[in-house]
Amino acid sequence: MRPFWIPLSTCALIWTTNARSDVPLRRDSTGHMVVPTMVNGTGPVDFTFDTGADETAVFSWLAKQLHLPAAGKGQVSGATGSAEMSLSRIATLSVDGHELANLSAVTLPDRADGPQLGGVVGVDMMAGRLTVIDFGCGTAALRPLKSIKSVIGDHAHMVEAGSIPGGKQLTLPVTINGVPGVAVLDTGDRATIINGEFAKAAGLDPQSPAFRDGDPARGVTRQAVKSRVGPIGTVEFAGIVLKSATARVSDLPAFDSAGLRHTAVMVLGLDLLQGTRISVDYSARRFWVAPSTCH
Repeated sequence: MRPFWIPLSTCALIWTTNARSDVPLRRDSTGHMVVPTMVNGTGPVDFTFDTGADETAVFSWLAKQLHLPAAGKGQVSGATGSAEMSLSRIATLSVDGHELANLSAVTLPDRADGPQLGGVVGVDMMAGRLTVIDFGCGTAALRPLKSIKSVIGDHAHMVEAGSIPGGKQLTLPVTINGVPGVAVLDTGDRATIINGEFAKAAGLDPQSPAFRDGDPARGVTRQAVKSRVGPIGTVEFAGIVLKSATARVSDLPAFDSAGLRHTAVMVLGLDLLQGTRISVDYSARRFWVAPSTCH
């Protein structure tokens, strides 16, 4: 599991070059959505496109291959806990023609599940722009904020987003079987996760035969947190109604550190976002959800 949030201050300078209209967004062999990314003019390399990560990060293998200079240490918070990690200095990192310059990026341990992802494109790259992710079309784009009206269309559902203490993530109202809760918009997570509080409130029993042991959640600390996978019923968010949805149930340490232990909370992952088109304006903390333009 990718970083849930990375609350680090960096000295990144954001500036814009001539952006393309969009870039390909595809699933890698593990189910993560990745975009082509250039690092110090080298690439493209696949990076996860992650609305659930505060800052852009790089995996250790790529930092070594590109001989990225060390930039000290930083405390990193993830889904399964916190840890001190090394930072790497990146001169330029670009997606869709937009760059972060002079970046102190967290250097993540290499993934244990095989594919060599280069890193994580986080909210620091998306801020100050309109981030458009069309899961049905398999495209992503970083566009000027002045293009909002022409980009979102007439049938998008606008969400005035909430927040997570200490993080930049966007939250939104969600219901499971009519029971209200809070969801974190997280394009970096392959599978939706709900906590035990939400499961109980929605009338779900993760220890019942309808559920099975799921893959453990793993964050930046590599600590494994058990989960149970099963049917959770009807999920509704931002005008979207999904019947017979499936999700993991797990009490992630990140929920506790965010003060959400006693809150019905969900990490809204890629499995429930398929077939949608999301346009995010982080500067105004709002986003729009609509059916994909390719459906």
